[in-house]
Amino acid sequence: MKTKNGKITNNKNIKNTNDNINNDNNNNNKPSYTITDLLTKISSLIDTCDYELALKFANRALSMDENNVQVLEILGTIEIELGMFDEARENLSKAISINPNQGYSKYLYMGQLSNGLEAINYFQSGVNLMISEYKSHLNNNNNNNSINNNNNNNNNDINNTNIIISQQEENLNYKISTALCSMVEIYLTDCCFESNAELKCEEYLNQALEIDSNNSEVYQILASVRISQQRNNEAKSALLKSLDIWSHLEPGNPLVPSYDSRISLVKLLLELSLYTQALSVLEILQKENDQIVDLWYLYGWCYYCMSQDNQDGQQDELLQNNNIIIGDDDDDNNNNECLAHLEDARDCLITCQKLYQQLNNNSDNDENDILRHSQELLLSINSLLRNDHEDYDDDDGGDADEWEDFGDDDDDSNQMEIM
Repeated sequence: MKTKNGKITNNKNIKNTNDNINNDNNNNNKPSYTITDLLTKISSLIDTCDYELALKFANRALSMDENNVQVLEILGTIEIELGMFDEARENLSKAISINPNQGYSKYLYMGQLSNGLEAINYFQSGVNLMISEYKSHLNNNNNNNSINNNNNNNNNDINNTNIIISQQEENLNYKISTALCSMVEIYLTDCCFESNAELKCEEYLNQALEIDSNNSEVYQILASVRISQQRNNEAKSALLKSLDIWSHLEPGNPLVPSYDSRISLVKLLLELSLYTQALSVLEILQKENDQIVDLWYLYGWCYYCMSQDNQDGQQDELLQNNNIIIGDDDDDNNNNECLAHLEDARDCLITCQKLYQQLNNNSDNDENDILRHSQELLLSINSLLRNDHEDYDDDDGGDADEWEDFGDDDDDSNQMEIM
């Protein structure tokens, strides 16, 4: 979760703040800038993702008032971005202890930094504060509408329930439903063995759908729950509903889920054999950023699954029709389509491994698992293609063999054993 703070202040004000701080570094005079000046500067740096410099300004602000809740919270968010999770927990916890009844964001951040039931409690506290804030906005709107109606119209039978919800209230609805989704996800993972896990999942899902039925992530997490319950048809319906909400929208639209969320969506689509929809999402993601290992791995896995699905479908059709005729046109077309999918899978998995080698300094366990599985898939694909092409030569298969040389760097830590 990244902190955003509306418009960036003009460069003149930012420069003045910089000059004032530099002057104060050279003199022992009382600072000529205020915490408000620093917070404005910090927000502008966060908007440009300059977290290192933002951290310096935030620490300067904290030195001026170590109990300033706004400073503690913004410092915690910066530390999260920089991977300083222990420091972030300390500052956000202090902000909560100073002002526990106002400001929901610090609870949501702490929920992200925590595990299990502790995380649930933080998210629940944040949700409660957001609901209170939403009700307050709604009451204010009701009062304003009532005043306007009395001033402008003597007709008292105007339906005051037809209130246009402000953008601020819509944002609150989205944040509430998203926090509830996070709570569901915790019960699917960390707290899956809790006796009331399934009941809590249903409770939070119902609340999220009631609060914001246009949040695509609600339907995505609903699909995860239905898959865990082996209710796959309902899971498919939920995923298709999720896609309907955002797939036609332009990039940057607030209804479009994050990149990582859509990567997770593709995994669910593949699990339910919704290959066409998975490819559509992958194509959108590729246009946004094609330097992601998971993207090319999922591309390759999708094409591989499609090739196997074609083979299984062809065998089922032969069994159903008692058809033992070999070489008819339909069989040839299916076989050609299967081979095309295998070749596409091979190309994508090779791209995945090349990209892994370029980015492996920042690789994690998940990406190591991806590398191993992609190696296994390439072994299988290479074998299948050679069996189906008797005239397969080294030139045609050059790219397919290229992956075998990956991991031969001098650094043993970068080498991966082929399973």
